[in-house]
Amino acid sequence: MLNETKITLCSICIVLCNLIIAPSYYAEESTKAEIKILEKKIENLQDQLKEKERRLQNLEPTEPNRIVTLPWNQSFPSNVVLISEVIENGTKIPFKLIVDQPEYIRPVYEEEWHSSIGRWSYIPNRIYFAQHRLFLNYDVGLSSWYDFEHNIGLSIPMFQNENDLDLYIVAFQTEITSVYTLGNQIVVVGHPKRKGVQAITIKTGVLFPKNKAQNLLVQLVTQTGDEMDFSLINYMPPDFWLKQKEN
Repeated sequence: MLNETKITLCSICIVLCNLIIAPSYYAEESTKAEIKILEKKIENLQDQLKEKERRLQNLEPTEPNRIVTLPWNQSFPSNVVLISEVIENGTKIPFKLIVDQPEYIRPVYEEEWHSSIGRWSYIPNRIYFAQHRLFLNYDVGLSSWYDFEHNIGLSIPMFQNENDLDLYIVAFQTEITSVYTLGNQIVVVGHPKRKGVQAITIKTGVLFPKNKAQNLLVQLVTQTGDEMDFSLINYMPPDFWLKQKEN
């Protein structure tokens, strides 16, 4: 009888010990699991914060300041004459119409401009492009062409003529009627429109800039010679691609 009592007491002691130890053990394991969950959440939040910081850098300058000109703004050629002089004394040059969408409406926003992409979301750049209706480019590089199309929000056919380089001119809200050149100036004459877009090409071989080291000034004007917009671009010779192959 005594032995049975001892055995019973020992069993009760063991059970009590387990009851005391078990909560502590499981509480410790539960705490470890919760800590791991919290650490993972903190890690995710840190990643999200870094991503937000990156997107913010793509949207605006680091410090608040006033920006008048962008870094890529170019200088005017030294010998600029009146628009009327270019039209009267210059050469009327042929152009090829490659895009003609009279009902086109410029979007206020494009999905590619979102900060999650970042390449074209910088607000000063977006404001700059919104300020203008005239845009220029050469088909001399796929990366620059890719940026060009995404910045203006329009896809344009590219030809890459190896023997006769093209200058691409895009004019929003304008119906182009004629093009003139004199020295380092190109005057694109057109009718202002409330909507629409046209893209033309002209051969650089028909341009004879007075100073090839200086930029070309391209002016978009009305039929009466009033300037609607302007843009600057460096001069590139018609045999640009041939020279690239030789090099």
